[in-house]
Amino acid sequence: MSLILASGSPRRRELIQLLFRDVKVQPAAISERVGKYQTPGEYALSMASQKAQWVSQRSSQPVLGADTVVCLGARIYGKPATPADNIAMLRKLSGKWHAVITAISLWEKGVVVAEDVVTTKVLFAHLSDQDIEEYVRSGEGLDKAGGYGIQGLAGKFIAGIDGCYYNVVGLPLVAVARLFAAK
Repeated sequence: MSLILASGSPRRRELIQLLFRDVKVQPAAISERVGKYQTPGEYALSMASQKAQWVSQRSSQPVLGADTVVCLGARIYGKPATPADNIAMLRKLSGKWHAVITAISLWEKGVVVAEDVVTTKVLFAHLSDQDIEEYVRSGEGLDKAGGYGIQGLAGKFIAGIDGCYYNVVGLPLVAVARLFAAK
């Protein structure tokens, strides 16, 4: 099966290629501003759907959109804009459970086929200022929701996980496989 991934994330590209061999990547040109009254799950689904719709309107192939958010309560932590933002995010997450929500949206010929939202809870260990500063200096967290990557250097900060590991990386593989099996 041929598929277009409506995402510029290198992690999503690697993960989707575990399920499908013929994958093209085409990031969508959409605004990613949070709506005033959206929950984190609603926001993630809105972004995944808008990405897939934008690409699907320009292609005859199936399109998968995805969006991942990290949240503490109702507060969404996107990609940090600066190292100082990254430090602030990691300080907020230190020693706490937080949610990682990934929404996936499958479109064909400009029409939504199926969607899903997956939540994984992650517990950060208590981080020292030195831990945070060393991690931020690596630059690894600057292009990731919540300012960290579980699959990289931040793996040593993870004290617990409840749910799908791949969801935290950026694409819940079981949910994606189920979307395609149900279509």
